[in-house]
Amino acid sequence: MADKFANIAFNIPLEKLFTYSVPPEFADFLKPGMRVLAQFGKKDITGIVISLSGKTELDSVKPVKKVLDSEPILNGEMLEFCKWISAYYICPLGEVIFAAVPKGITVESKVLFRAAAKIPAAPYTTLQKNIISLLSQKPLTIKQISVRLKSPSVRSAVQSLAAKGVLLQEEILESESSKAKFERYVKFDLLDEFSDYTKDSLEIFFKENKFRSSCQPKVLKYLIENQISEAKASDILKNTKSALSVLKSLEKREFLTLFQKEANRAGEHEFSPDTEIKELNPDQKSVLKEINGAAGSFKTFLLHGVTGSGKTQVYIEAIKKMLDEDKTAIVLVPEISLTPQLIHRFKNYFDDSAGVIHSRLSDGQRYDVYRRIRSGEIKIVIGARSALFAPLENLGIIIADEEHDHSYKQTDKNPKYNARDAAIMRAKLNNAVVVLGSATPSMESYYNYKAGKYSLLELPHRALKTKQPKVEIVNMLDELRNPSKYKKYETAEQRVLSSRLIAYIDSALKHKQNVILMQNRRGYSAYQQCLDCGTVKMCRNCDITMIYHKHKNNLRCHYCGAAESLLNNCEICQSPNLKLVGVGTEKIEEEIHRLFPAAKTMRMDADTVKGKDAHRKILKAFHEGEFDILIGTQMISKGLDFPNVYLVGVISADIGLFIPDFRASEKTFQLLMQVSGRSGRISDNGKVVIQTMNPDNYIYPLVENHDYRAFFEKEIKHRQLHRYPPFSKMILIEVSSPLQVEVNNHAWKIFHHLNGKLIHWGSEIHIELLKPAPALIYKIKNIFRMHIILKVMKSSGENIHQSEALMKDLLEFTGNLKLKSTERVDIDVDPLSFY
Repeated sequence: MADKFANIAFNIPLEKLFTYSVPPEFADFLKPGMRVLAQFGKKDITGIVISLSGKTELDSVKPVKKVLDSEPILNGEMLEFCKWISAYYICPLGEVIFAAVPKGITVESKVLFRAAAKIPAAPYTTLQKNIISLLSQKPLTIKQISVRLKSPSVRSAVQSLAAKGVLLQEEILESESSKAKFERYVKFDLLDEFSDYTKDSLEIFFKENKFRSSCQPKVLKYLIENQISEAKASDILKNTKSALSVLKSLEKREFLTLFQKEANRAGEHEFSPDTEIKELNPDQKSVLKEINGAAGSFKTFLLHGVTGSGKTQVYIEAIKKMLDEDKTAIVLVPEISLTPQLIHRFKNYFDDSAGVIHSRLSDGQRYDVYRRIRSGEIKIVIGARSALFAPLENLGIIIADEEHDHSYKQTDKNPKYNARDAAIMRAKLNNAVVVLGSATPSMESYYNYKAGKYSLLELPHRALKTKQPKVEIVNMLDELRNPSKYKKYETAEQRVLSSRLIAYIDSALKHKQNVILMQNRRGYSAYQQCLDCGTVKMCRNCDITMIYHKHKNNLRCHYCGAAESLLNNCEICQSPNLKLVGVGTEKIEEEIHRLFPAAKTMRMDADTVKGKDAHRKILKAFHEGEFDILIGTQMISKGLDFPNVYLVGVISADIGLFIPDFRASEKTFQLLMQVSGRSGRISDNGKVVIQTMNPDNYIYPLVENHDYRAFFEKEIKHRQLHRYPPFSKMILIEVSSPLQVEVNNHAWKIFHHLNGKLIHWGSEIHIELLKPAPALIYKIKNIFRMHIILKVMKSSGENIHQSEALMKDLLEFTGNLKLKSTERVDIDVDPLSFY
């Protein structure tokens, strides 16, 4: 038999694949996309076969030790998709591959150490004595020993003891942590014989069968009276207060059968105010006709529909058509916990054919959903960005709802992909339709429509024919300049709510209407400041102010989680003259209680939604009228549909508008438009009050008039002038180190290397390289960060090609920098944040 070699990807931050020989016993069935066990360094770990070949240029290769699958867990299309993500986002293929499969399906070897039966007498150190004592009880890994003994010198001490024969070691395989879960079930085949049972006939049956105790008849009576032919054993035991031995005895006597059945560990999504099937209006029918007409081919639609226009119903009808043609669907949502209504509507329409994937699923739950997708039981996958990797066959449509939302971009780990953009490539590989839906499309998406890359579909009216809410812009400077306007506050600077907003809240409460108030800052106050020297209390670990949280009465950092007591004196000048500055959601809630003591309020921000299902419980309670006013951060602007909300108030609309980010205006405009859409969903008298200190900023009249197109035309000129996306592709290189000197040295070395390459290529390559600069938040968790930004002009495909070559060269260059384990160089293609 000819030699065969496997090129394997491991879940490690290295760009290359690794070649292994394929033993004859695996050669006939090993395929790309299968998991294998192979030695990497001193351990055996799980890898995934990317390709097979009949030759290698390497002199010697190690063999594959074990094949873990009978069929590929990634098909050819998914492997190609992962390769594209790896290439475009400059990320090791192994990290992409393992992001595409459920956690917990890897196998690796680990080395256990145990104490020898006889410990030779010797002068052991205290640490060595503790290690010997610990390992005399049971074998442990070096990591486990380190955790228990809390010593940084464990590894060298263990290795020294092992070399002397005091400790013995053995290598074992650590199996997959995620497997199918099985539960014991009861099958009661005799049920049909008791279809016409009576109390007397049951008594006769029990006497004839001579039961020795009352336990067995109790279980049978429960099954018969409740007409149960099959049920979980645990439910039967709970409802009859019986022991498992009772069921086993009944099985021995052939009254019932016990068997194992695979459990479905998927979470529940029970909240929805609206599951009624609706007739599409003419606008929706026109949009649906266009989408259905593209079935079976690759095409990208941008669905621009105002808030409340019925985009979800269009999604549902389009998917129905795909299912009729034996195709499958992916529905992407920005944040799963904030869209319970949408999820429930899909589950209501499609029942068990729809599966949900999100970050809060346990490894076991995610594994169950993954297996149901691969088996074909699930045909529609709903979820946040990771749902894009769902292994669906015959994919017909991908929908990205709220396509403008920045949550689609992964920023905290590799791969740093944007699920909205990657969805288009996955659809292309499958000849599938893409629908990008939003009331406020991203500048990039609307520009792609203008450039002819996307087809525009529009839903210009609300589905229930109601008008858009009336938006009123309140100049808070006028409120401060006219203290006689109202007397709700003792001083002007205490004013949080305008007189107009207070009046509208009062009216809404009197008419039993609900109110939503948004302040996009959690906590009570933004910072504590000395009024004598001006010093602001900063986090010791991060270059950011500490936020005052009144409910815990402390100052907290929202980046590293550090907490400190409120200061009594300035740390610099010792002055007691300190002040809390700025307004957060806690203070808004306090003000509402002061002004409207009878109103029932609920706060929804990162502090109140930490528990399991907290989002859903709050939204469900608000919908059911358990409280009158919902106060929250931007999370209350997303995908919520409450029929009784007639008033939305934005407390400080300027938050985020003036940060040094070229997308600041776009983000603020989108947020204000989205939160405005929560008002007046079923009537014409919805109101929105937007409070600002900068009423002359161009975005406010456009929000007032619900004029997205005018915003685009204004903003696109600014982008073109400064060569920002969509006219360029941006690449962010972040250099980080706990040492300020080192982070600067590494950043400048990288800059000079890249600049030298660009000079060598000449002026025909239009790539702008910006000099290293501190990140907007220079230090986070005691790690300093420098940013280098590339602007790659999209006017030429050669520019894009050369930028990819430049990044590959950078990876090789940084590999030679000999970075310490605490230092990093991260590449973020198409970044959405520069913090």
